[in-house]
Amino acid sequence: MFMRVLVVLFSLFASVSIAKAGTISIGVLAYDGKQQAVSRWQPTADYLSQHIPGQKFKVVPLTHDEFEHSINKSELDFILTNPGHYVRLEVAFGATRIATFKSRFHDKVLTQFSSVIFTRKDRNIDSLAALEGRTLAAVSEGAFGGFQLAQNALLAHNINVREDMDILWLGFPHSDVVKAVLAGDADAGTVRSGVLEKMAAQGSVDLSQLKILAQKQNEGFPLLHSVDLYPEWPFAKLPDTDDAMAKNVAISLFQMSQQDVATLKSGGAGWTIPLDYTVVHSVLRRLQVEPYPPVALTVSVFWYAYQSWIIAFGFLFLIALMSLLRVSRTNRQFKSTQRSLHSHQAQLEEIVRQRTEELRELNQTLQEDVESRIRSEQLLSEGCETLQALYSISTRHDLDREQRLQSIVDLARHFLGAEHAVLSHYKNHQFELCTVSPGNQNLPVPLNKPFAQEAVHDNQIHSHDGKVTGDKYIICPVFVAGELHCLLEFSTSRQFQVENRQAQSGLTSELSRQILKLISQWVSNEVVMANREKQAQDQNQEIVLRFADISPREQEVLTLLVQSESTKSMARILSISTKTIELHRANLLRKTGAKSSIELVKLAVLSGVSS
Repeated sequence: MFMRVLVVLFSLFASVSIAKAGTISIGVLAYDGKQQAVSRWQPTADYLSQHIPGQKFKVVPLTHDEFEHSINKSELDFILTNPGHYVRLEVAFGATRIATFKSRFHDKVLTQFSSVIFTRKDRNIDSLAALEGRTLAAVSEGAFGGFQLAQNALLAHNINVREDMDILWLGFPHSDVVKAVLAGDADAGTVRSGVLEKMAAQGSVDLSQLKILAQKQNEGFPLLHSVDLYPEWPFAKLPDTDDAMAKNVAISLFQMSQQDVATLKSGGAGWTIPLDYTVVHSVLRRLQVEPYPPVALTVSVFWYAYQSWIIAFGFLFLIALMSLLRVSRTNRQFKSTQRSLHSHQAQLEEIVRQRTEELRELNQTLQEDVESRIRSEQLLSEGCETLQALYSISTRHDLDREQRLQSIVDLARHFLGAEHAVLSHYKNHQFELCTVSPGNQNLPVPLNKPFAQEAVHDNQIHSHDGKVTGDKYIICPVFVAGELHCLLEFSTSRQFQVENRQAQSGLTSELSRQILKLISQWVSNEVVMANREKQAQDQNQEIVLRFADISPREQEVLTLLVQSESTKSMARILSISTKTIELHRANLLRKTGAKSSIELVKLAVLSGVSS
């Protein structure tokens, strides 16, 4: 209930902060026609207009080229497009995803999609390798699910689609690709997952006539597919779009039900938190397509690739030159020329050695830079996933305070790759166990008293690698108003590290340390709220006990007193004398310990004895 109130207050605050006149434009990729795009997505824009006061949302259907033109002119606030196109806009314009579309297949809700590569069943083609030299039908070279995923899969089999195959571009819709394969116009085709099933349901194709190449099986994904799974279409904001508005849009999309008109018109099942699109970057980077075009051939790259040939030709040139000089010179100059040749050769070898060493150092530096960037992307992705999971836990209304606290401690343990996690509450100069992860374990608090005292004294996170014993400890003290409030500890034994191969467990970066601080503050807030709820419950129970001994007649007098009735009015209503009323009131004050009638009424309302 508390978290629900917070969400409502947050929504109201965000609504007020962005309430201004104007139209919010959502650019949508019109891959199969602008009219179809408006028909499918305008209900979603109308839904946002209804749920975000003071704003009018509209859908702007665009082609790939029109997207860049509209963004450059600042005509768009949000975008909705396929993953490959989104990655291009993310790199070029700084677009940021805020939600991921949930598609539907019968009763299955899917957040990922794939691509299927197929041929006619009577064709003598049984594998992707057999497609070399054949004709491939596809919608367009910029279609992520309709071409690029298949191109990536074939490249893994050493088949360069553009050089080793003939491509038949048919454009949208995908159904034209299927018809071309069945008609024999192409040896094979590739379409987005779900197209074959949709055509079969409409009766326009018999799946028994087709053969799926390199078919994959993924649990929970019922559609035919030949490549790995990738995240569905993202809903993203542009850099100039107000962050508060983006938060309001994300919350409204997450709250969209499966029965909403906008959901039904989109052909999906609503929206979820944004997924990780790093895998999409990897595909486009490998294919060397926008936003990762081929690397230009520079002098250093040319030298590294043809170093041996350059040295060989240079050396042969010098030998030939020296031979001509020896022929032209007299016999008297022969020995001098020979000594000069040897000296020059030694200098050349030294130059070659120096250049080789410089290239080796340059290559090592480049490799270290690439590895550093990959590690940074991985740490950032893991941090985002952890924060998204923390937000998800905090918004779940099916968990009580204790279950939510347990879930947060479990999340922190998994994030750090620790074997054990213990949360203890500091009270009356000693630690009291709150929760432990994994559950049902008997662990002491604190786990390591000397390390805990050191972290509390320094008022900061301490990490001990355990170079002698091999065990790792992480201690995070949480102070509230300058006072120690609770202690969050993590331990990992050497055996656990070996069995789980967790060489990178623990605090691996400043980002992970900051995330741990955020989690610890969140945990502290949960402990504080739990203690306040318990204190309020105990106080209410004590008040209820004060009214345990009152008689039925005293209960009637108390009820009338709460209703602000006078003594005479109570005597008339109960048909007794005013003196008897005063006697009952005196007894109520004595039994409840109230010092006045006002305090007596207040206690009665708080205890719920009289409403």
